[in-house]
Amino acid sequence: MPALPPRSVRSVARPRPALLLLVLLLALLLAGCACRQPPAQGDAKAAAPAAESAPLLLEHPTTGGMLYAREPELLRRYTKFQMEHVVLREEHPETFRGASLDEKANMVFMTRDIFVDGLRRGGWEVTDQPGPGVARLRLMIFGMQPTEVAPSNGTYDTPFGRIDLTRLDDAGKAALMGNITLGGELTDSETGSRLLSFVERCSVTGLDPLRAFGRWDAARSGVEASAATLVRGWNRLHGK
Repeated sequence: MPALPPRSVRSVARPRPALLLLVLLLALLLAGCACRQPPAQGDAKAAAPAAESAPLLLEHPTTGGMLYAREPELLRRYTKFQMEHVVLREEHPETFRGASLDEKANMVFMTRDIFVDGLRRGGWEVTDQPGPGVARLRLMIFGMQPTEVAPSNGTYDTPFGRIDLTRLDDAGKAALMGNITLGGELTDSETGSRLLSFVERCSVTGLDPLRAFGRWDAARSGVEASAATLVRGWNRLHGK
């Protein structure tokens, strides 16, 4: 049996510092990869509908114009429309100043009828059923102001500034035009994916005197103009 060296001579092999550092870095790297693992497929599918159903218009609009639109190549796939019921957005009651409950209800039904009639007159099918190539249109009324008929010898504050009618030579009556603030969303009727969103303040043009003095004629004309704009835009999109 070979003789062992004295205890004072024997030594235990110690790990090298470089090896310990390498092991530590490898453990940290593996932990970081585990933290960055992608979510499970089921979780991703569950989160998608929630994102699609979230409202795009989070605050009351103060200016008009296009908010969002997908690329024309995608929008050209849609040749039919499904109309939802028009929604009153009354988070700010002051934007409906002077409108009674019946007048609001009439404007809701009238707005839907105007858009349905405009789309059909423009050659576009309006259906009650979702399906391929069907865009769902949801309209929202954010505010409506009646036309005010006043003597033409006073000074009035309007959304466009102060108007001094006392400088006019002719006496009589003046119409301070009403308006309606209208918003809308087009979505895919099957998936709910957003296609287009808009909000605009609409009114009658001052060059239409037959509509100038009716209490809600200016707001009605604004809705008709908005529907006509949608039809013209969809016609241009499809080369009509």
